[in-house]
Order: sequence, then C-alpha cells, then structure tokens
Amino acid sequence: MITIIGIGIITILSSFYEKSWSYNWNEISVQIMDSVKVAAHGGISSGVVGIASKKPKQFDRRHWIMQNATESELLKLTSYPNATIKAIAYEGLLRKINYTNKTDLVLKSIDDTEYPMTYQTGCSGLQMPISEYLIEFVLYIDDRSPPAPDGLKYRFGFSEEDIKKIMVEYRKTPSSWK
Repeated sequence: MITIIGIGIITILSSFYEKSWSYNWNEISVQIMDSVKVAAHGGISSGVVGIASKKPKQFDRRHWIMQNATESELLKLTSYPNATIKAIAYEGLLRKINYTNKTDLVLKSIDDTEYPMTYQTGCSGLQMPISEYLIEFVLYIDDRSPPAPDGLKYRFGFSEEDIKKIMVEYRKTPSSWK
C-alpha cells in the first residue's frame, strides 16, 4: 500500500515539474532573478496598445531586464528554460554596443527551438521560434519580409556577409509566415 502511495506521489510531482525550478541562479543578481521570474509568464510585447488602451507592463519589464542585466547575466539567461526569457536575453545582448559575438549569437538562436515564444502586439499574439522574433521584429534583416518601420532598421553592427550567413541558416528552418 505504501509503495502504491509513493508511486502516486512521485507521478503527480513529476508531471508538474518545471525545469526552471532547478535553474542555477549563480552569477545572476537578485533583482534580475526576481524580474525574470515575473517576466517568464508574459511573452514578448511590442508595446503597441490594444483594447485595454495601455501599454503592457511586460514591455517595460523586458526593457528593464535588457538594460540592467550585465552581459554575463544575459549570456547565462540564454540557457534559461523559457522562450520569453531566452528571447529577452538574446535581444539584450544584441542591443549591447560592446558585445562582439552577435552573428554567432543569432546563429545560436536559430538552433534554439526547444521552446516557442509568444509575441504580442496590440490585440493579437502569435507563437514563433526565438530566431524568427529576432530576425523579423528586432533586426529586420529578412529581405523577404515587409520593410522595417521608419527609423527602426538598424544593422546592430552586422556586415552584409554576416547577414547573408545568418539568412542562409534562417531559411533552412520552418517559418510562422508560410
């Protein structure tokens, strides 16, 4: 009888287990850790206002994390078991002026497909791979996509050769747009 109860408890606990429970928070400040734990459940918001007529808090939270996390914290968060946090970490590193491995970072994001992320803009949202978010909505480097809004196309220090290398790998993956 005790064995059956024990197996039942283990089964119940293992079915609710999340990888984030055992994430190693070493080298990440308490403030960043607290913000990550809240941001993990909100998706990525473009900041565009929907029916509620107010900008989502997730938009400001994402920017706060990107601005206040160190480069090493962001690098570590690219391995966090949640697509929203991974996307924030990748984007934060891309926006760091002194970060030099941006091409390799984007190529890493193309292979990072375990968790799909949710992108919300206005009243609509859609799921996509992290790399699709970065290439289509942050970098605007896909020449097959609609052009970037005025003033938003910024090369982030990529050369034309870097962009071609990224796009060759990116086009090998399935897209949400097809």
